[in-house]
Amino acid sequence: MKTTTSRQEGIVLIESLVAILVFSVGILGIVGLLAASIRSNADARYRNDASMLANQVIGQMWAGDKSNAALKANFESPGGPEYASWKTTVAGALPGVASNAPTIGVSDDNVATVRVQWQAPGDAVPHSYVLVARING
Repeated sequence: MKTTTSRQEGIVLIESLVAILVFSVGILGIVGLLAASIRSNADARYRNDASMLANQVIGQMWAGDKSNAALKANFESPGGPEYASWKTTVAGALPGVASNAPTIGVSDDNVATVRVQWQAPGDAVPHSYVLVARING
């Protein structure tokens, strides 16, 4: 004849295994949230860097000769010397710039359009930040 205690043998082991399973699923969820948080933080950092770099070149345009001819000669991509220097700075600060070069366009009415692009490792498509400013002299 089986007693009640012999029927319950092993129940502690099953409860322990279920508790370990629930705990493991919780840990995996936390690790997934941590990975998403790190990726989101890196995206925000790259966007902030792109914003600062675009504002930096607009500031250089404001500080220098503001004539349309000078802006086009110095800053317009791909040939301006100031553009080349700025492009090197952008390439050092953001990932994936080699295949997604930044551009600067200056219209005849001194509206400068700065486009900074980057592609983080693992990203399928590049991100871009566009800044438009009128440079008046």
